[in-house]
Amino acid sequence: MQTKIIFENVGGRTIDFFTAIYEAWQLVIDSIKALPHIWFYRRQVTEQIYVFLVKTLPIAAVISIFVGLGAMIQGTYQSSALIPRTYVINVIFKSTIIELCPIILSLILAGKLGASLAAELGSMKISEQVEALETMSLDPVGFLIMPRILAGMIMLPIIIIFANFLAMFSVFFIASIATDWISPKEFLSGMQMNYRAFEFYFGNLIKPAVNGFFIALVGSYFGMRTHGGALGVGRAATNAVVVSAILIVFFDYYLARLLL
Repeated sequence: MQTKIIFENVGGRTIDFFTAIYEAWQLVIDSIKALPHIWFYRRQVTEQIYVFLVKTLPIAAVISIFVGLGAMIQGTYQSSALIPRTYVINVIFKSTIIELCPIILSLILAGKLGASLAAELGSMKISEQVEALETMSLDPVGFLIMPRILAGMIMLPIIIIFANFLAMFSVFFIASIATDWISPKEFLSGMQMNYRAFEFYFGNLIKPAVNGFFIALVGSYFGMRTHGGALGVGRAATNAVVVSAILIVFFDYYLARLLL
């Protein structure tokens, strides 16, 4: 009897897992189908761009500055007299723009934006506002989901570019101006050493766009599946943060392995 219950639970969880994947990708397909009507939903797209960009820039600015400073402290601590300082700056530069800023900020924004999206859409779902859109002949996916996914894929790269600039400027200010640890000429030489343009595109455009896609998609998916009143809204927000964080670190590894 106990074995039967275990197998039933495992089978039910497996079915739920593949059902969730199917439903999530159905949202993606429906969002792509809604793209030709983007001008009709331009107000919703503009609102989501504001949410994704303007409301997150202060958080991104503070975090990116200290990410850069933390990378500089670790780099200088691990360096020695045998390692030229330009090599240390090169390691700090590449690790910051390729990995540290994109992954740390994406995880933090998954907590902020993912939970916010799930809670907002979950509240609309349990208050039957989503059904009200259908009665007005409006596509809920085009009205609610597509603008969020589009804003996430466009705005997160802009946030990461801004964050990487602030991170490296903070490193430059402390290392070359405030402490005179390295000259500005050596600092720039370290940044240019073994430079590959694709690394810039990968850390500033490709990876943030993928992470923004997952943050918006997962938050929207759990929001649209919300049930059970206020408790269900809290559960949807929590699930959105956890799942999007897992997807971000999972694809962070596989994107790097595939493209770098």
